[in-house]
Amino acid sequence: MRRYLLSPIAEQDIDDIISYIAQDNPTAAMKMLDSFFTAMDMLAEHPQMGHSRTDLTNMPVRFWPVRSHYLMIYKEGNPLEIVRVLSGYRDIASLLF
Repeated sequence: MRRYLLSPIAEQDIDDIISYIAQDNPTAAMKMLDSFFTAMDMLAEHPQMGHSRTDLTNMPVRFWPVRSHYLMIYKEGNPLEIVRVLSGYRDIASLLF
């Protein structure tokens, strides 16, 4: 049994990110996908590793950076719920509402 689940929008976020990267570098896209899955596994094992960001949202979510500029946004629980996966360059606060 998986220890985490992806919301439909988080799945779409990952698909969009990987597709965008793959346009220029398919190998880098697969490495990024591996990084996302590694982060999800790690967070499922240690859900309190992330941090809250009250400057971005009042929602009970935590944030975890993945590689250089992506944020994995998740809710603690069993299973852990991955809410969104977004570039830190985007307007995170507006995308969470």
